[in-house]
Amino acid sequence: MTTTAATVAGSFESARFYITFRCNSLCGYCNVWQDDKFKGYEELTLEQGRRILDELHALGVRYVDFTGGEPVLHPHIDGIVQHAKSLGMTVEITSNGIRFAKHIDAIVPHVDTMNVSLDTLRPERYRAIRGVPTLDRALDVIRGIVASGAGNLKLICVVTRENADEVPDLLRFAQENRVAVYFSTMFEYFDEQDTVRDVRRTARKLKLVEQNGRPVAGGDSCGPARAAASGPDDGSLPDLLLGLLYAPFSLINLHFRKYVETQDPSAPTQCYANKRILTVGPDGRLVLPCYHAFDNSVPWGRGLADAVRDEEFARVRDEEVGFRPECRGCTVFPYVGLSFSYRFDKVFLYQALSEEIAKFKGRFVDPLHPRVAVASEPLLGEFAELERFIDTRLPDAREPSTEDHLYRFDVTPTGLRRDLAAGRTAVEEVLADHVREQCWGVQRSPHLWIRLVYRELVPLLRDLMERGLVSREAYEEVVAGLYGVQLAWWRAYLGRYFRGGEELCTREADGVVARFLARTGELLPAAPESTRVRQILLHAGCVLGLPATGLAPLASREPFAEALMLAKHLLLVAADGELASYAALLPPDAAAPLLGRTPPTAGTPGASAGALDRLLDGPPATDVPSVAALIDAVRALRSDVPAEELAGLLLARELRDPALVRLRGEALRRAGGPSARSAHPLG
Repeated sequence: MTTTAATVAGSFESARFYITFRCNSLCGYCNVWQDDKFKGYEELTLEQGRRILDELHALGVRYVDFTGGEPVLHPHIDGIVQHAKSLGMTVEITSNGIRFAKHIDAIVPHVDTMNVSLDTLRPERYRAIRGVPTLDRALDVIRGIVASGAGNLKLICVVTRENADEVPDLLRFAQENRVAVYFSTMFEYFDEQDTVRDVRRTARKLKLVEQNGRPVAGGDSCGPARAAASGPDDGSLPDLLLGLLYAPFSLINLHFRKYVETQDPSAPTQCYANKRILTVGPDGRLVLPCYHAFDNSVPWGRGLADAVRDEEFARVRDEEVGFRPECRGCTVFPYVGLSFSYRFDKVFLYQALSEEIAKFKGRFVDPLHPRVAVASEPLLGEFAELERFIDTRLPDAREPSTEDHLYRFDVTPTGLRRDLAAGRTAVEEVLADHVREQCWGVQRSPHLWIRLVYRELVPLLRDLMERGLVSREAYEEVVAGLYGVQLAWWRAYLGRYFRGGEELCTREADGVVARFLARTGELLPAAPESTRVRQILLHAGCVLGLPATGLAPLASREPFAEALMLAKHLLLVAADGELASYAALLPPDAAAPLLGRTPPTAGTPGASAGALDRLLDGPPATDVPSVAALIDAVRALRSDVPAEELAGLLLARELRDPALVRLRGEALRRAGGPSARSAHPLG
């Protein structure tokens, strides 16, 4: 995979702002409090902090994470955080809580996520882990934030074998306070940070001596204190935490778990430090190559716009980040995590699953706890089946040919071939995927419908319930079933559209989804909001090709945003004799390709459609470089045309030839309908 400066220059979307390197804890796994390279930095004034944020915003940064050190040790942290929020940024801050009490009113209302670290509820253990006897202060701050009613607090618990026995108590504490707790295993990184101290102040080297959760022969990652500790070995911790996936108020990161499990420690790390994530130090300098390997920097000087064009910044970014020997095997999630949104592979699929569960939990299920009970064991069993398919039957995705591509593709006479998607893909679909920049816009992905469920469908049902148009019992039944519907949907979608999907038994999953569509549709009153709910329900049924007769109550002849996408999926998977029945469920423009006609064009084609036609009406692209050139050319149109509009134009163009879409779906239809797939149980 090639990396070029053009790929990443000007593509910054987030920043980790190390507002201070000073800290009032002495954690054994952290260097900042005792490594000389973090000492002696001047810190920004309020005005300078505001100016840095203005410059970050001008570079395209829309998310900023205030960290350190301990952020509230900075004398102007309140005003700097408030300014970030005034710019419209998404703001996150992480604190140990020791001195945060006086900042609750000034900071908490101005951040989207307020993180407080809490690894134990035992004072003696807290002191052993953090080197200071201040657990009571942290707990008081947590209770104070909860009492403020802000609703944005998240506890962060790093689980090691030293505190694994406390996980049930920590979860109970979170549930009693109705606040989410993120359970994570410890980041592993390299040994180039000089000396760190364990909790008994014994000097040692911090080494990456575990790979994929298993000890490396001859390694000693923890010194005497850790070697003598009781509790589960580190390799079992991910499975321990996975058991909490559906527990109320727990957050489990499936993609970090899967990344650690599958990482190749000998390969370069897909790290976005100072590529898409700027790392800003206490005095405004850009910390290179990242905070953890900090041995170089570019001073703020004339401003960040000049700093990111600095030759040394570009050299480190392009030649060192992720490629240094010590980068191999690094699992520092804030830097590698963003890369998961730019690679359509198995880790991204786990990211989508994880984010969906977190959205269901935080927005709908947890607010109803304990009135709505969720049985975890059946869900964990279903998840294990899905995980086994993804891990063992779904092909591994190859690296894209260039860093700014979302996936690898090959060119064939009937369309493009991709590693994960079954059948053939149109050039227009690949272009539409890449116009949207991140994997969250990829057309052939199961997360698209679930996103509609948590963004629109359930909030609309909740609004109808609050207005007395849907019963509370019916709404809560929908919420209680969300996790099961998600897993069923993923199984049914992967079984139809992904390579190896014929190995999945989808009959029961299809039934779960179909019953959800029918029951939810029956709840809907005669209200304007019901129309949109029906469209979202119809979306699911059409994409899976569920029987048209069962979808008839959800028919929507009025235009809606996803209608053409439903027509495309039906062209791919529906039998010839059923297309007319599905056409009767959809608006006329979406029905047209199902009947073999080109969708009508609304009015005179605009300049943007004309620009696309000029790019694509020539000879077809016959090799990967030609398609790559088209991706660059279509992306260049975004300066004049919004990405979503371009994607819609590309979809409409693809549907001009329904017969060709049908041809590309032959392999999907040969795999058979739900009855054929049900004959191949997984396992």
